[in-house]
Amino acid sequence: MFSLEAIYYFFKKHLSIRDVVIILVIIGLYGAFRLINLDNWPIFSDEGIYIRWAQVAWKDASWRFISVTDGRQPLQTWGTIVFLKLFPQNALFAGRLFSVTTGFISLAGIYSFLFYLWGKRAAIIGALLYIFLPFTLLYDRFALVDSAVNAGCIWILFFSVWLARKQRLDTALLLGFIGGFALLAKSSSRMFLMLALFAPILYLKDSFKTIISKSINYGVLLAGAGVISLIFYNVQRLSPYFHYVAQKNTTFVMTLSEFMATPFAYAHNFRVIPLYIAWESGWFIIPFAIMGLYMFYKKDKLLAIYLSVFFIVPYIAISFFAKILFARYVLFMSSYVILGATYFFTQHRGKYLYHLLTLLFGSMIFINYSLLFNPAYVSLPPVDRGQYIEGATAVWGAKEFMEEVRNEAKANPVLIMAEGDFGLVGDVLRIFVQDGDAIQIDGFWPLDKEHLVKYQPRLKERTVYIVFSHREEFPDHWPMEFVRMYDKPIGDKALYVYKLTHAQ
Repeated sequence: MFSLEAIYYFFKKHLSIRDVVIILVIIGLYGAFRLINLDNWPIFSDEGIYIRWAQVAWKDASWRFISVTDGRQPLQTWGTIVFLKLFPQNALFAGRLFSVTTGFISLAGIYSFLFYLWGKRAAIIGALLYIFLPFTLLYDRFALVDSAVNAGCIWILFFSVWLARKQRLDTALLLGFIGGFALLAKSSSRMFLMLALFAPILYLKDSFKTIISKSINYGVLLAGAGVISLIFYNVQRLSPYFHYVAQKNTTFVMTLSEFMATPFAYAHNFRVIPLYIAWESGWFIIPFAIMGLYMFYKKDKLLAIYLSVFFIVPYIAISFFAKILFARYVLFMSSYVILGATYFFTQHRGKYLYHLLTLLFGSMIFINYSLLFNPAYVSLPPVDRGQYIEGATAVWGAKEFMEEVRNEAKANPVLIMAEGDFGLVGDVLRIFVQDGDAIQIDGFWPLDKEHLVKYQPRLKERTVYIVFSHREEFPDHWPMEFVRMYDKPIGDKALYVYKLTHAQ
């Protein structure tokens, strides 16, 4: 059974002082690359939603399942509350720390899995690849749940292999707990638990009788793990809005009836997914990953096939069924890029390996410089640049504007009329409001002249600002005057700030 003492003696036997120092260096590198300028990226509007949910849930326990009202699982909300308590004056930093933490769990999973499969050298190479890979670096720094999904995928894959080989009850229990947390992160994580059903592939070299016996034992243990995971998942039934989860899923995924009617409606995803993975990973690592997976297939066909199942089946399913597809939805596939590249590098030594690693890490560091210090020039697919940098959902200037308003509100209360409430600029601005601030934010969609006229009496007691993130044309007859504009680095989108006036 599970034993802390056994774990202690395992590490004592297999890890030297030098190994401990290397692990500490890896942790330090991870912290540096994830925390540098963490809150300098412009806030993405979805981040505003999730951080705002956490703020509400923190202050009012009756709203601990607030995310379920929009069909979202609550793990990110709950996890973010912890960081909001630690950093109440910087909600954006606190919200993004959730993903930094889940990214660290992914890093620990990569290191542990590779250590288990191929030893310390592979674990170190794989961990470094995870730290420097642009794909993981980007999404470990956003207040989004996809980093947690990636962590769930890695650990479920690891423990399914371990369970298939060892067939231990304690391993099944741990797999159940991991699966439960993964299901509380995002509904799509159930896919990884279902893929664990293919683990008996690892028994195909045994005799027929042994295959049947081991498969039955594994199936029973996996079923137990599945029950535990479902118990975790069904905690959401405490919310009267639980039924919204299923409804939300149909927004992103085709139902069976929709698929039968138009089976190839989203087949273009077959082309888009590899493009996203290669582009976000920095291109240069992809050939090493492909060669590494092929080399591993030649050495251990059954395990290579099982690992490939965790890539190929989601690739096919997402390609056919995903109505909406962004690169972050396939972040978990970056793990297979790391696995393949790691195996490739473990099979080479000497100057040849040194030169290849230098080229690879050099290319990733070149890309990562923009991610860390100059996001305006980072290389991303057009859809991601639109979301995070150039489009209306990338709210440049929100942090700076709210700091100015906070200083102004110390002398005179401020009311902000935001065009866009849920998931738009209203939610984004609200996360910057701190306890004690004399700032009120009211959201409208769309905002028109009647709203402005209605709020004119408020000018007697406070300053009223109007903020637009989507609108680009402003009628001259509206009772407001221009204050400032926060430009985006590229394109014609901007955050516009006006002040309400008494004009008719």
